[in-house]
Amino acid sequence: MNLKYLPQDPILVTGANGFIGSALCRRLVSNGCKVRAFILQGTDAGELTHMNVELVRGDICKPHTLTRAFENIKTVFHLAALAVDWAPWDRFMKINSGGTWNVLEAARDAGVDRFVLMSSLVVHPFTGHVNSDETTPVGNTTNGYCMSKIVAESMTRLAQGRGWFDTTIIRPGAVIFGPGDTTAFVHLAPALKKGFMPLVGGGDSLMCYSYVGNLTSGMILAAANRDAAGQTYNINDDAMISWRDFLFETSRILGVRTKFISIPTPLANGAAWTVEKIWKTAGIKSTPLLHRYRVGLVARDFHFSCNKAKTQLGYIPVVGLRDGLERMVGWYRKWMISHGGSQDS
Repeated sequence: MNLKYLPQDPILVTGANGFIGSALCRRLVSNGCKVRAFILQGTDAGELTHMNVELVRGDICKPHTLTRAFENIKTVFHLAALAVDWAPWDRFMKINSGGTWNVLEAARDAGVDRFVLMSSLVVHPFTGHVNSDETTPVGNTTNGYCMSKIVAESMTRLAQGRGWFDTTIIRPGAVIFGPGDTTAFVHLAPALKKGFMPLVGGGDSLMCYSYVGNLTSGMILAAANRDAAGQTYNINDDAMISWRDFLFETSRILGVRTKFISIPTPLANGAAWTVEKIWKTAGIKSTPLLHRYRVGLVARDFHFSCNKAKTQLGYIPVVGLRDGLERMVGWYRKWMISHGGSQDS
């Protein structure tokens, strides 16, 4: 789908070989934009090798590798981050906060005009949210990921305040899905196919999600709109749905019947605290199946409004849940075959 308004190019996308980064690059290129894709040294370029983008490798934690990437760039989409829910605190801060500062300084030195930061709704504490907006206080201290995103947002606002360039902060839905999702859905689908899945509190808590095509539309609109300078936007699919209903619809389109087993919320909270304490005390490096972030995200309502983006940017999430899930499942079945499995495995 062609967009009426586009950011000024050349455009740099950091973390361009990730799920969202690849989708964003594809969308920009399809609309005629000149795109430079920045990816971490030593990582697979993936779909970018088949796109009309200029590929540059480096490391946002190594400032000297950024200079080439920012030459003549007018708009930056900063997506590069450690996007996991369990890692050492200092690693989150080094990559997500320190790396963002390096990118901000490189953008300033290169004379960039516009900077868009991909943040997260988990900057907000897991205290319960229904239709919350961008003015809702941040301060989630659950883990290093949450805190590193809070710091990255503060750094971006500092750059805006110092007049380095215009900045916009994007907070997508807590779940991002669509074709190309090798980060979450390729693990969720087999779990659903097992036929049963535990849900905290029966999965009754509200959540919010973003279909990746809708998200990239919102990001591009924000970068193209000068009035979005200095603003923060929630970009999600404007739906109010529970975790249980979201997963039920996913299972249905996947063609499986999944029995959802309710785990009492107090029990899940207690187990998460205990497991996390054991892991940290013992210095275990693997990711525990249960920890405070995973439980906190689903134990209470975590729903946010995108009315600001709709009103100020003209954002419309045109791809509905069913259509988005069908596109993702169709992609997943092809992906399974290409990776040695069958579409039914």
